Amino acid sequence: MPRIYAPVDAPTLEQIDQDANKKGISRAQWVSTAIEAYLHREEGHGGADVEQMHLELDQLRTEREQLWRETVQLRRKEEQISTDAVQLRSKGEKLQAELEHERKGLAGMKDELITARAEADKLREAMTAKDDEIGFLRGHVSQLTQSISQLSLKPGDEEIRAKHWWQFWR
Repeated sequence: MPRIYAPVDAPTLEQIDQDANKKGISRAQWVSTAIEAYLHREEGHGGADVEQMHLELDQLRTEREQLWRETVQLRRKEEQISTDAVQLRSKGEKLQAELEHERKGLAGMKDELITARAEADKLREAMTAKDDEIGFLRGHVSQLTQSISQLSLKPGDEEIRAKHWWQFWR
């Protein structure tokens, strides 16, 4: 097999050695495996350029961050809407309680109205009876007045001169 030589800086060489020791392979095997993985990666992606893949990866990361922000924003809106719904439910329950209270008050007022109407009817009947009685008494007073005026005696002569009634008795 042919050999390839490439210059590598010290930190990169340290990383290669550490990874090779973890896997239990030699440095040459590690480099050979890395080259094969790199070549197969390009073949698996249709020969796509690594830089193009980095750009796509950055774009996907940006989209993921944007989606994450939108998700956070939607969760906040959901929490706000949930809070508003709880408040509206509370207000609705209060209004329902007020409505029940007002209905009870209305029922009480209806009872009072029925009682008041019954009392008004009684008072009308009493007033009608009193009006009939007053009409009856007026009629009697009128009859009595006529009877008295027919029975009344002629005033005395002195009274007639003093009051000048003599003109009415002729």
